[in-house]
Amino acid sequence: MNRVVVIVAAFCVVIGIAVTIWTTRAPSVTSLAPGPSAIPPQQFDTTGGQQLQPRWSQEDGPGK
Repeated sequence: MNRVVVIVAAFCVVIGIAVTIWTTRAPSVTSLAPGPSAIPPQQFDTTGGQQLQPRWSQEDGPGK
């Protein structure tokens, strides 16, 4: 009796894994719909910002 329960449980696990793989690999209907061909680049205002300063002093230099 115990062996039959283990075999049925293993069979259910294998079927569950197969169904999970099948549903995740199947192409969805929404992915077949054509999207926008090109997204225009975003424009950011870069005027009036803060001037960049180095993180080290002039005498130390980078890497010291």
